[in-house]
Amino acid sequence: MGMMDNHIPLWGIPHTEVLMSSEHALIVGAGAAGWSAADTLVRSGWPGPVTLVDPIGATNRTLVNKGVLTGLLGRDQVSRPAPAGSELVRDEVLAIDAGGAVHLRSGDRLVPTAVVIASGSRPRRPSFLDEADHAPEWMPTLHTVEDAERVRALLSSGSGRVVVLGAGMIGSETASLLADDGVDVTLVAGSPLPLRAQLGPAVASELVRRHRDRLRIRTGRRVTRAETRSGAVSVELADGERLEADVAIVAHGTLPHRPASGTGHGEVIVDARLRTGLRGVYAAGGVASILAHGTTVRVDHWDDAAAQGTHAARSILHDRLGAADPGEYRFESGYSSRIHGAMLTAWGVATPTSRWTRHGDDEVVGVGRHLGEITSVAGIDAPATVRSLAESVRQDRRERLQEYPIGV
Repeated sequence: MGMMDNHIPLWGIPHTEVLMSSEHALIVGAGAAGWSAADTLVRSGWPGPVTLVDPIGATNRTLVNKGVLTGLLGRDQVSRPAPAGSELVRDEVLAIDAGGAVHLRSGDRLVPTAVVIASGSRPRRPSFLDEADHAPEWMPTLHTVEDAERVRALLSSGSGRVVVLGAGMIGSETASLLADDGVDVTLVAGSPLPLRAQLGPAVASELVRRHRDRLRIRTGRRVTRAETRSGAVSVELADGERLEADVAIVAHGTLPHRPASGTGHGEVIVDARLRTGLRGVYAAGGVASILAHGTTVRVDHWDDAAAQGTHAARSILHDRLGAADPGEYRFESGYSSRIHGAMLTAWGVATPTSRWTRHGDDEVVGVGRHLGEITSVAGIDAPATVRSLAESVRQDRRERLQEYPIGV
């Protein structure tokens, strides 16, 4: 059926068909990508209603660990209103059929003219748990406000010992936040050098060194079992070592969350303008895998998701109203995180085949190239250098685009 088959038969489900005006844009999900798509459409003069559908509303997920976990913010402070001029419907999308109709859990069936699937992601389960098993209360993820509140509650009644399973961005940042708060932290990574693929060996090695200075870290270690023993959490590693704690936080990354009956998982593949294989249906953010750099690339962080939402909206404006062609999506968002007092700054996106080199000797900065082109830059306590390199790449791309303009 093309790049994406979102047609999930819903036989036997009663529904009420809600026909909207001739230009109705519906956004599935009110996270970074969905919020940004709705805001761009409204600000650009979209001639019809713009509706966001999300069961919990709009939440700034970057504040889950930075704000809620640390106790600085409550759930009301991390929620966001819908963009001015749009409507938020607290419901859940079950499916989008081949004709573009959107089926909601409430039974409504909406027939918009444009859809952006921005349903985000869900936490990846630990490999040592069977798919049918429910994760125990003392083994939370850190994906939602509820997750952060659960960790705080578990730590308030314990001695403040945490094992963080996974040393990616969320795992590293969370371990740092907890250690700064006086919690006894052990960080466990399956990779010998966590984040090497995303940030390059120089930056990844520096992060591991800083982890070793502030907490216990086990790299290249696989977890085989986790259970409660004598009121404490016991995490067993493949080499037989046991780690005791009050909580084991799972930070194994995310999987795309695709709206569909019964499954709720699976990436949505889109072209470089974020179009799916269904007419009038687009996708952006953590659910989307974009055809780029000769492969499909999925990025699940806030700034890039917001940029994708904006790009999807501009593609809709071009396709439906004849506005300017936004061109191919470029992974040109940056992000930063403070880990153990150091500022990690990164830009762009690495691919599985990226080749990394170190930039200069005075700073810890890595440059990632894919097929000879710089696509990613990362550094520790080097924000000015990262920004300068990123701007140089963007300028080079602009000059090439002027020389070889895109077709409309």
